[in-house]
Amino acid sequence: MPLALTATIVGVMECVLNVWQLLKQRDLTARALERRQIWIEQNKATHLGRSRVAIVTGGNTGLGLETAKALVEAGYYTVIGCRTVSKGREAIAKIEEQTGIKGQMTVLPLDLSSQVSVKAFTHDFEALGYSSLDVLVNNAGMMDIPFGLTKEGYEMQFGVNHLGHYTLTLGLLPLLNNATQGRIIVLSSGAMYSSTDIRYDLLQGPKGYSRLGHYSYSKLANLLFVKALDRRLREFKTNVTVNAAHPGACSTELFRHNPMMNLLMIPARIVCRSPLVGAMTSIYLALAPGLEKVSGEYFFDQIPRTVNPIAADEKAQELLWAKSVEYTGVDLQAVKN
Repeated sequence: MPLALTATIVGVMECVLNVWQLLKQRDLTARALERRQIWIEQNKATHLGRSRVAIVTGGNTGLGLETAKALVEAGYYTVIGCRTVSKGREAIAKIEEQTGIKGQMTVLPLDLSSQVSVKAFTHDFEALGYSSLDVLVNNAGMMDIPFGLTKEGYEMQFGVNHLGHYTLTLGLLPLLNNATQGRIIVLSSGAMYSSTDIRYDLLQGPKGYSRLGHYSYSKLANLLFVKALDRRLREFKTNVTVNAAHPGACSTELFRHNPMMNLLMIPARIVCRSPLVGAMTSIYLALAPGLEKVSGEYFFDQIPRTVNPIAADEKAQELLWAKSVEYTGVDLQAVKN
């Protein structure tokens, strides 16, 4: 079965799941707001006013905006990383208006399709003067786009969804390790179930390009990265955890690059999750107590789930790591204790 068709079937199944959940539990938004507030209050009580810092990539819209808002309400100074700074400022104004909390956010330019931009973001964040980073949410992503290459010459979805966040995460690890308990959340997708491997030979040119197929490669890469990074964090005895969060089928801007699919999604949005409901697992992993020793897991609806068998394969994880080092020139030496 073609990979793009498999990915589409996975998406349809998630919409069916959304319908079932809506019938079973009609007011998902009210329940989400209630649980969100519990985690916020628990987090504030745990840290007793201690200053904390978070970064959310793509925090200017959709799931990222909802995640950033929850972090601000929990007392985190929150940095939004996005390509267009003006959009980040608009998001900050919106969050400040909705929460009444001023001066707890900033935006820094971040283009995940450029390794130079990713490294500049890390330097810009360090220049803010914070000695530690408590939460990193790798939320930004691209889906179903025409063929394109990153600045370094790799397929755009793989480059943005994985390689950019790979370099960002490793660059920020020393600061995450300085925190009392650093948390990394990597946004994944059910699309990772549709891939049986990553075709590394199809990542540097238009040959064999599939808009949804390559998206699936990038989402499988997210899971392989979480597993490989978790193993290294435990080996180095750091106090940092890393987990993957699947938001489910959500009404977001992911299809903005495909006008036809964007049009078809209009009726589908009736059964899609709202950004708030979709962001709940990210918010849970960032704020909830009792997760200090939980790492290397794939969460959906705040519950650890079974991953694609290939994502659990250590050889596949190490191959992804080796390719990431090859493509970016970045490795993990800096956080060894």
